Amino acid sequence: MTYQQAVEYLMSFVDREKIPGQKYHEEQYDLQGFRQFLTELGSPQNSFKSILVAGTKGKGSTAAMIESVLRQQRLKTGLYTSPHLISFCERIKRDGKNILERDFAQRLEWLKPFLEKSRAEGRPRTVFEILTAMAFLYFQEVGVEWAVLEVGVGGRLDCTNVVNPRAAVITNLSLDHTEILGETIARIAAEKAGIIRQDALVITSPQPAEAIKVILKKCQDSLARLFQVGRDVGFRITDQTPHSVTIDLAGTFGSMTNLEVGLPGDFQAENAAAAFAALRSLQYRNLILSDNVIREGFRSVNWPGRMQQVSQEPAIIIDGAHNGHSAKCLMDALEKTYPGAGRVAVLGISANKDIAGIVDSLAPGCRALVITKARHSRAASPEIIREQAARHGVAAIVTENLGEALEKAKQLVAVSDLIVITGSLFLAGEALEMFGEKA
Repeated sequence: MTYQQAVEYLMSFVDREKIPGQKYHEEQYDLQGFRQFLTELGSPQNSFKSILVAGTKGKGSTAAMIESVLRQQRLKTGLYTSPHLISFCERIKRDGKNILERDFAQRLEWLKPFLEKSRAEGRPRTVFEILTAMAFLYFQEVGVEWAVLEVGVGGRLDCTNVVNPRAAVITNLSLDHTEILGETIARIAAEKAGIIRQDALVITSPQPAEAIKVILKKCQDSLARLFQVGRDVGFRITDQTPHSVTIDLAGTFGSMTNLEVGLPGDFQAENAAAAFAALRSLQYRNLILSDNVIREGFRSVNWPGRMQQVSQEPAIIIDGAHNGHSAKCLMDALEKTYPGAGRVAVLGISANKDIAGIVDSLAPGCRALVITKARHSRAASPEIIREQAARHGVAAIVTENLGEALEKAKQLVAVSDLIVITGSLFLAGEALEMFGEKA
């Protein structure tokens, strides 16, 4: 089986990333069935220690920071994230490197008889379940000691939630996937808090009041120990560049000054504080990490498609912000990192996202919006996005594809201005590929 054949076979199964709106309940998200499937495979999820990261915003970046530090400790690490930007291989990393296409295809070919048996029995697995099983099997085979797992959707019923994590991290929560998880912050928080175990270590980023109330109740019921960024770990930004942010940290786990985080954007400071708390909390699981290991791990972290500059004169920034809150954080960070620069956004949004909220966050800070669509099946019609832009009176140009959109944007900016490609991780992935960047 070649890699291309593996992808084609994988996509013969149900892909929920392309079917928005399925309600988050046991009928659609069969976690018990997935556990049974893993049992048939020998329960590979029990072969490594794990940290589970859920949230709305920043969970991928936070997971990448945690893995980077554990790798600096000379531990054999695994990192499982979603979605991918360019290749499925990005989702499964060993010691910071993507699984090879050859290894991806071989693991899926080995799984095929089990998948066909489940399909014949009327219990077909989903694309995300298959990828998760492949990650667990790969981590087991290569001897991963610690795996950092990013939750796909929600938490309670997500198939990553079959592990027994040494620590559970919940990053900032806001309204996203509302058609699946519920239309209030409290309901979304209840699903995310489903990753909390009895006697667990739990780390949370700053949360809306209604979210922290739910998380606190779950921790109390589970006798879990909760560490909150803002209460137990404070942070202060001391410097920002287009490639990094530097912070001071202080609180329950001691202090650390001038910690350089190798990802740009002030919003990464909050993610770094959550990652720092998670790493320091592992002392209660008999893993002590030195200051030098933590410093080098944060400095060398790599997480593409997040406020990533890929060109100069004009500067072109790629960011996968895909809800209103993330888009606002992006605009605030751009203002601080590139003060006074004019901005033109190349914008494409998925149809199941809060299009109005994203446009509301972006339009006031942009000279113009060049609207396009990603190649993904979930991409919203550019005309729908333009209707929302019209409410702000900002110039809005509709284009057929990313290449055309980028050419239009270049005509609208001076060399000192910014072009910001954003609105969707799918669009961010296309842009990275266009600029020859790796993910």
